Amino acid sequence: MNVYEVVTARVLKQLEAGVLPWRKTWTTGLPKSLATHREYRGMNLLLLSTTEYSSGYWLTYREALKLGGHVRKGERATPVVYWKWRTPEEIQRLIQVKGIADPAPCVPFTSAVFNLDQVEGVESPAADQPTKPESRLAIAEGVLAGMRDAPEIVHGITQQPAYQFTLDRVSMPHLGQFEGADEYYSTLFHELIHATGHSRRLNRFAEAEGYQIEKYSFEELVAELGAAFLCAFAGLTKPSTEQLQASYIADWAKVFRGDVQVLGRAASAAQKAVDFIRGTVFEEATSKAA
Repeated sequence: MNVYEVVTARVLKQLEAGVLPWRKTWTTGLPKSLATHREYRGMNLLLLSTTEYSSGYWLTYREALKLGGHVRKGERATPVVYWKWRTPEEIQRLIQVKGIADPAPCVPFTSAVFNLDQVEGVESPAADQPTKPESRLAIAEGVLAGMRDAPEIVHGITQQPAYQFTLDRVSMPHLGQFEGADEYYSTLFHELIHATGHSRRLNRFAEAEGYQIEKYSFEELVAELGAAFLCAFAGLTKPSTEQLQASYIADWAKVFRGDVQVLGRAASAAQKAVDFIRGTVFEEATSKAA
């Protein structure tokens, strides 16, 4: 199986069990590498979200040994995806020897990590604690306040949650009309992810390919994943009401079976949208997480 097949198979297994991986509540925040303390990104958030561990930190088998600990016997690793950037010499070799006209500048490969819960002899970082309930809304509001070039946000009793591309406007019901603040911010994050596709931001809509219905499905998946990533960052509970109906899950499963790469593309687009909203800048490296 290639990288995309591994990711898709893992997500399909969750869907068959009636679970949407991106509806998981990460009370520990976004998963991080214990070695670098950097957040995992894109597809790796989906892969790590299918687990039920309490720690937000992950490490390799060798990293556990280096820190004086060890992975408990019988524990199973979780795959993560990395990208290896090819050198100019490697690209030339592929062109001249393999006859590949336009080789990709980077290729994905999988590695294996263990959650800190699976390891003995390694101390948990002080920061490895669930997000305090009283902090999550302040974090969510900070995300909203910090978004540069944000669209207009209007509230009204009769408004339905929506992003209007032509007006560059997000319409929302009032906070009091939601069951709770978590549901309000989750819905708002979903619409803000849509707004990042505007030409004045990431111009994602212009880059979309395929028929209109395919564009819509892809964009909805991007918004679903992006909102989940933001909820995880803030420690919010992402609602799972009517979205967990069997027909909804079956529809997504059909999409993923038809294109094993769609999850990877959507996760990448969602991560870019989240980076834009959070104003996060990541340094490129020779080898970096997806």
